[in-house]
Amino acid sequence: MKRLLPLITILVFAVNSYCQQIPPLSQYAYNHYLINPAAAGVTDSLALTFTFRKMWTGIEGSPSLQYLSGNMKVAPTMGAGVNLFNYILGPLRKTGLELTYSYHINLNSSNKLAFGLSAFIYQFNLDKSKLTFEEQDDLILAGSDQNMFVPDVSFGTYFYGPSYHVGLSVPQLFNRNIDLKTDDVLQEKQVRHYYLSGGYDFRLNPELMLKPSVLIKLIEAGLYQVDVNARFEYKEAFIMGVSFRTSDAVVFQLGFHREGLLVGYSYDLTISHLNAQSFGSHEIFVRYLLGNPLIK
Repeated sequence: MKRLLPLITILVFAVNSYCQQIPPLSQYAYNHYLINPAAAGVTDSLALTFTFRKMWTGIEGSPSLQYLSGNMKVAPTMGAGVNLFNYILGPLRKTGLELTYSYHINLNSSNKLAFGLSAFIYQFNLDKSKLTFEEQDDLILAGSDQNMFVPDVSFGTYFYGPSYHVGLSVPQLFNRNIDLKTDDVLQEKQVRHYYLSGGYDFRLNPELMLKPSVLIKLIEAGLYQVDVNARFEYKEAFIMGVSFRTSDAVVFQLGFHREGLLVGYSYDLTISHLNAQSFGSHEIFVRYLLGNPLIK
C-alpha cells in the first residue's frame, strides 16, 4: 500500500521531533495537573483551565491539541480533577476524558506529599477522507472510518510547599497497542512515559519573583527530553519567561494575571530539523480560579 509522502512525513516528524507520544506543553507550569495527577487539589480554589496548542505551523497536517480541565480540593486531604482533551495529527484524532483522585498528606505546617491516580478513556479515530493514495482502489479506503476506544491509567506523586514543588508521574501505564485494523503502519504501542519535575520560587524584591523549573521526560524506549524554564513575575501581574526544550525549541512566554484570571501565550521557535519547514508553535493558556464551596 503506497501512501503519499506527506502523511508518512508527518508521522515521522511527530516521533522524531519530540520523541514522545504525548505532545509537549510549553505552559504546563501554570497547571501541573496536566502532567501529574497528584497535583489535583493542590490549591483551595477551583481551577478551570483551557489550553490550545498548534505545533509546527507551516506544515500541512501538523498537530494541534486542546485541553479543558478543572481540579479542586474536595476535602482537607483529598483532591479531584477532570480533563477533556483532543489531539489531531493529520487524519488521526485522539479524543478522551481523564478523571483524577488525589490524596494529600500534611508532613508539617507547610510541607505536603500527594499521591494521585487518573483513569482515562480515549478514542483513536482515522478519518479516511483525509488520506490520499497513489492507488485509489486501495482496500484501506473501503468501509467507514476506523475507531478504537482505549482505557488507560496514570499515577503520580507530588511533594510541595509554599515556594517549591517536586513531582514524578507515569502516564500510559497499561502499554496498550493501538491497532486501527488497517495496516501495520498505523499500529502503535502506547508506551509508558516518566515525568520528573521540580521548581522553586525566589522573591528577588517585594515586586519581582523569579520562578525557575525543570521537567525531564523519559520513555521506555530510552529516549528523553529536558525542559529548562525561567519565568519572571512583576507585581504578581505581568509574566515573562523563556524555556529551552532539548532537540526541539526555544520558547518565549508572556502572561497577565489579575483577580483570579491568568492569560498566557507562548511561541516555540523551532531548533530541530523541522526549522526549515516550520514557522514555530503557538500556545494559548487561560486559567480562572473560583471559590471552593467544599472547603471552608
